[in-house]
Amino acid sequence: MKRYGLLLPAMLLFYGITAAQEDTSKAALRKKYENSDIHQELKKKMASDYSYPDSIILAPLHFINTTITLDTPAVLFERFSVDVTIKTPVPDDYRFYIAPFNGTLNRMQYYGGIQTASDGKPIRGGDSRGIGRGGIFSRWMERNREALKTDGYYASSDAEGDFISVRNKVKWDKGRYRLTLYKSGYVPGKPVPDSFSSKDIIFSWGEYEHSWVTMEVENLDRHERFIIGSLAFPGRELRFGNWEGIFLEQYGTVINFAAQKPAIGGRVTYYKELPVIRLSIGNIRLNGKPLHPLKVQTFHNRTHHPEQSKIPMPLPLLSKSSYNAKTGVIEYEVGAFQGWKTPVTPDL
Repeated sequence: MKRYGLLLPAMLLFYGITAAQEDTSKAALRKKYENSDIHQELKKKMASDYSYPDSIILAPLHFINTTITLDTPAVLFERFSVDVTIKTPVPDDYRFYIAPFNGTLNRMQYYGGIQTASDGKPIRGGDSRGIGRGGIFSRWMERNREALKTDGYYASSDAEGDFISVRNKVKWDKGRYRLTLYKSGYVPGKPVPDSFSSKDIIFSWGEYEHSWVTMEVENLDRHERFIIGSLAFPGRELRFGNWEGIFLEQYGTVINFAAQKPAIGGRVTYYKELPVIRLSIGNIRLNGKPLHPLKVQTFHNRTHHPEQSKIPMPLPLLSKSSYNAKTGVIEYEVGAFQGWKTPVTPDL
């Protein structure tokens, strides 16, 4: 008989689990990544000996991953912003993540966006708790709490590779929003070498100089601003990577494609009952100027639970996208069934 696993909620998998005896010293963390990377560590963390029903998609699932290739790589970073127009209501009980920030600063990976169900430890003390709708800004290869600032909530964990994160409450739903990252301060330290590899400056708070980067969410309809918090990145000057990513993720339910509900723990949603969410992303600006991409590509179902490979069912397509090169606007629809096979090539 197959042994079906009780799926851990994705919020725990992604944001909350930290080993009780975890060694977060610089020496231990640097040694950990001598022959590893974020993706390998995530795969280890989520691996199990469970078998799964053959008609499901595990959570989390990125419906889409869009990669925007810049025409000028390694630009000095001061500010990056995007406008997000959410055209349909997003249910409170649907764990959905809109992440228009997904890239690198001085080769240190980050992501950020807005979620329906965020969580974190209060910065003034206390246990981790759910905060409802919120904004999140995370960076990898640092664990020192001194390298983050917020008046809301935070995390420092190895749940998806070693990262630190700031979170805060944001009132968001259907409407227009501007999400911004901007350089906001400097922390003295040893200068970062002109020529460095990413592993030269990992876990380097208190050793190398750093720059603060702050995330803000603005409701363009109500003229409200929400400061999510700030993270420190190594270097006085920060260079933007040669690409920027966008993803749309559901992280709270197993998606079932069989006529009957499978015998598996956790929340299960029949694919025809998924919320259908439509939104667009545009007015993408780097240092206050419109970004002119060299290439925009959207992949479907490209990022999913590492154990999805145990399930023989091919991943059905639940998303579609289009890009208007004249306006710079990317349109998305996720949640509606499009077909039984995911395209191998990206949307252009």
